[in-house]
This record gives sequence, structure tokens and C-alpha cells, in this order.
Amino acid sequence: MVRMRQQFTDHGVPAPAVESRTAAVCRNLDGDERVVVLARGFLLVVDPATERCAQVPFPNGNEEYPYICFAGSDGTFYTGAGTQFLAFDPFEGMFLHAEDVGAAGELVGFSFAESADGTIYFAAYPHCRLFAYHPSERRVAKFGSLDKTEKYPSHLAADAEGWVYAGIGTERKGIVAYRPADGLAVQLVPEDERTRGMGVVHASADGAVFGHWAFSDLREEETPERYRWMRFQGGRAVPVDWRDVPPSLYSGAAFFRLHRQLSGAWRVEKHDLAERELTLRAADGAGVRTIPLRYECGGAQLSPLAAGPDGRVYGTSNHPLHFFRYDPAEERLRSFGGKAIQFGGGGNLCAYASVGPVLAGAAYPGGHLHLFDTRLPVSEEGEPRNPRIAVSHKEVHRPRCMLAHSDGEHVLYGGYPGYGAVGGGLCVYNVATGVDTLLTHERIVPYQSTICLAEGKGGAVFGGTSVETPGGAEPRETRAKLYRLRWDGLTVDRVWSPVEAREIVWVYADRLGRIHGMTSGSSYFVFDPDAETVVAETDLSAWGTPVRVGLTALEDGLVYGALSRALFRLDPDSDAPVKLAEPPVPATSGLAVAGGRLFFGAGSHLWSFALERDGEVSEEGSREI
Repeated sequence: MVRMRQQFTDHGVPAPAVESRTAAVCRNLDGDERVVVLARGFLLVVDPATERCAQVPFPNGNEEYPYICFAGSDGTFYTGAGTQFLAFDPFEGMFLHAEDVGAAGELVGFSFAESADGTIYFAAYPHCRLFAYHPSERRVAKFGSLDKTEKYPSHLAADAEGWVYAGIGTERKGIVAYRPADGLAVQLVPEDERTRGMGVVHASADGAVFGHWAFSDLREEETPERYRWMRFQGGRAVPVDWRDVPPSLYSGAAFFRLHRQLSGAWRVEKHDLAERELTLRAADGAGVRTIPLRYECGGAQLSPLAAGPDGRVYGTSNHPLHFFRYDPAEERLRSFGGKAIQFGGGGNLCAYASVGPVLAGAAYPGGHLHLFDTRLPVSEEGEPRNPRIAVSHKEVHRPRCMLAHSDGEHVLYGGYPGYGAVGGGLCVYNVATGVDTLLTHERIVPYQSTICLAEGKGGAVFGGTSVETPGGAEPRETRAKLYRLRWDGLTVDRVWSPVEAREIVWVYADRLGRIHGMTSGSSYFVFDPDAETVVAETDLSAWGTPVRVGLTALEDGLVYGALSRALFRLDPDSDAPVKLAEPPVPATSGLAVAGGRLFFGAGSHLWSFALERDGEVSEEGSREI
């Protein structure tokens, strides 16, 4: 009998890299400069003159993600990670302040500003709370929430008269003028203009504050003339011509943003921890320098896995996205890096399905559908790319599920919508013809998002939903649904509320036509759609929490699943899962079967579990753990 611990194999880290989480140029009073690049759990200090690079971990073992950083006028570097506010001296290489100031689940340091007297203001998600750090006293003061409903305080600036301005969103954009001296808060965006989007403010080099709220598409990279610009002063907004608006001290987009710029012969062009490079361009444009960024890390977290039609296991990492493949026959793990997936950036492929030799994957951000011909090599240059983008839908900005229909031509994928929206769409795509059909949430279950799919009798598609809105909007519903989509006509003919849950995270249709499902609270249920009754329900919370794509069904009828502390087999003829084993480390993503092994992600590591060995199935060995 083979012991279970020997049946688990750690195949290593597919993506030994981290993602840049913004950077800043810090200049002290003597004119010395350092480039500080943020990452999850640490920062890098780069001397652009000597090209020396030093890695400094966050204090107290903090391994949370930062979201933005800020270079103070005296050269101090500021950021936040999780609930912790951080002030760092990049010239001495030491933290000046590290304090947990946020409430549980709060992310501080979502935006920063500096007042004329040197006070550093910063805001936190999801309660839009404002804080102030007084460097001379090394003290943090807490203010209240700037908005009752909005979650994202993504922009902050302070004027010379002591007012702080916060650009907020995403469901109802706004710009709040706040006077810390007495707590007066004024919403500057008229109520009828507080539509979906984000208010934007920025400080210029001379300390003046500008911004806009005219558009709601959340694309900050658009050209300035698109917007109706304002100058903010003394708690008021005054219209200005866009040609009179000086640039922000921030440049770049998303996590490649940079605060301030080098002042000498070189300029920072790009910081990229995933590629381990800091690119400098000569101020006169005559040359380029590349400084290696050296660091150690535990690797990027893994997103869901898939067994390809070629018998290999595929997946991506998350923040940064690296596309990888594991070949069980060769026992070889290969990473294709971050450029293989077009527009991948800090996202990930969230769900997969195979049609013939093609492996389809749905990607965050943007709802892109990628098609990968597994017969051909990965090609990131030229035409055609492999993988290639077939279609994109902002209504499925955050995909969560995908299904290959038994007709042999179609894939369906669903998920959450973009920022500020409620209710995600469902895309039905014909891989053979390229015909694309989008079903909005109004045609499925209004104000809910499809996050799991299964095919039942007669080709009907069953979907499980979520009421959650990870893009910042307020949920409209409280209870997840199960629905049936008729394949002929693509219409929903039945909607049920089988269990009390905010999310149904996976569903499976057995040969009797019953629907097996799992909720976000680890409640397993079996639902009979013909009788419209729940025939079984079991609390599996002792097995842990659900993992992303925690179920895989094989063509021979075997079904395997994973919770964070249990691998199990689903018996279609039974009303209860059969536990196979507890993984030696918690599972965080699933789930693929290839080469007789069940593959899952555990943080940044790829693991597998032998389903059979020497003729004995895995549950026989589970008693020996």
C-alpha cells in the first residue's frame, strides 16, 4: 500500500516572478535620487547612478499587495499594504513608520497627497476613509468616510488652502472636497452627473489641483481634450481649458504608474519586475539603459488549471500573468512568460474548455476569449499569434467559468462585469465559425453574474450565479440562483433559488439529470430540476473553503473536486462526495486531471495527487495520513 504523502507531488513554481505595483522617484534635500519599485511583500531601491539594487521586505512579515506609492517632497517614500501604512527612507534603507491603521479587510494607501505643510494624506478601500500622517510627529490621524456608498478613493490631491480632494467611484463617480481643519465635506459633482465612473484629481508640480468627472468609461489614459477640466481651490471647482492643465506628477497606467521623475540626464521609461528590468531613456532621447532588477521571491499565485486536449496541464499565474504548461509524460514544467497572452498584464486566464485540439481560455481583465491550438507552438510574435484573442466582452470583465458544449463547436463563458456595474454577461462563441452571441444579465438573471456552468439533458445549460459585485457597485440581490438555458433559442426558461447562498461556485449535471452544486460557504447540495426540490444538502466547511474552478468532470464519467483542505470524488449515483485525501498544503486553485494525476494549485506551487498507483485507488491510502 502506498502512503498518501508519497502520492502528493510538488512540481515547483511555474512563475518565479512578482509584479510591479507602481514606483516612485525619491529626491532628498541634497539632490540624491533613488527609484523605489513596489512589489507584494517588499520594495526595491535602485540607485540610477550606480545601478545598485537593494531588496527590503515590508516590516512585521507583511506580505500584502500595495496599490500605489508616493514620493514626498523631502524624499520619503510612502505606501500602504493591507491594513499597514508605511513610510520609508530610501537613502538610509530603513522604515520610518509602519502601523496597522486600517480596519479588518481594509486596504490603506489607495491614493496619496501632500499638503503645503508636509502632511501626507492617504485614503483606504472599501470605506473611502481618509487618514493623515504627520511626519514630524510620526503620527497617523484618522478621519471619517468620504462617501457612504462608494468604495474606491483612487485619486487624492491637496491644495494650498488646506483642502483635500478625493476622486471616487465606481458606481457613482464623485469628487469630494474635504477640509481637515473642521471636517467639512462637499461633493463637487452634481447629483444628476454621478453616473458610473471615477472622479479624477491630480496635483501639478507647482501644487495646483486639477481634475474632471465628465466621462464614465474609467479610461484614464484618454487624451486630455476628452474631458471637461476643472481647477480645484478652496473647496470649489472652476472650469479651465484643457490646454491650461499642467501634467500630473504621476505618469504611466495601472501598476506601471510612476510618481515623479528623474531630474538628470536620464528618465524612467518603464519599471517591470516581472521582466526584472528598469528601463531608462536619455532625456535627449539619444539612448536607452536597462538596469537589472535583482530580487528573491516565492513566485506568483496560480490561477485555475486546465487539462488540454494534448494531455498536458495548462495554466497562468496571477499578478503577474505567466502562461505555463506541465507535461506529465516528460515530467517537465515550462513557462512561456508574460508576453504569450496578449493584453495579459496583471491578469490571468480564469477558466478553460476544449473544442477539438483548441484550448479556449477566458481572461481577466477585459473578458478576452483566447484560443490556443495545442498542435502548434506558442507564438507571441507576428500573425497568427498562438494563443490569439477571438472576442472580448466588457460585460464579462472578470470571467469565472467556461463550458464546452456537446455540439462540438461552441464554448460559453460567464463572470462578473467591469467596475461600477451590476450583473455579468454570458458569451456563447462558435469556435468553428467565429459567430459570437452575448447574453446580458437582463436575459439571464437580472443583476446577477454567472460564475459556474454545466450541461444537462438535451443539451440544456445550467448556470449558477453570484450576487457579488467585485467592481465596486452595490449588490441588488441577496440570494444566488440556479437557472436553465434552453440551447435552442438561448433563452432561460427556469430560475430557482435552491439554497441560501450569495454564490453558487460550481455545478455538475449527473446522468439522472440532477444538479450537484457547491456554495461559497462550502455547502454541497443536490437539486432535482424536474421535481424542483433539493434532495440532499451537506455542510462541507470542515473540508475548507472553495477554490477557483474546484471541479473537473472526465469523459469517462469520473468527477473530482477540491476544497482548500480536501480532494474528493463526486459519485453521480450518490448524494455525498467521497473524500480522497487532505493535501499537505491548502489548495488554492483547481483543477485538472492528466497522466493519472489530479493537479491543483497551492499558492505559487503546482501540486498533483496520484489517483491510482499499483492498482490501488487514492482513497484507500487516505487512511494512512
